[in-house]
Amino acid sequence: MELDQMCQHVIARLPDERRHIMERLIGEFSPSETMKLIIALVAATSKRERQILRLMMADIEKMEVEKN
Repeated sequence: MELDQMCQHVIARLPDERRHIMERLIGEFSPSETMKLIIALVAATSKRERQILRLMMADIEKMEVEKN
């Protein structure tokens, strides 16, 4: 399955509110196809899953700062 097809599959299952938020971000930033899929997947996550993603992102940021 191509990235665009996967993205459309995820978007089709999003509630309207989340789809509108995602579409606004895509319109504002013109992301790559990979980033569109990531945005759609994040839009589909639960509150708990987003908390875990925030923790992971913070850890990645810390690791990158420590490297430099």
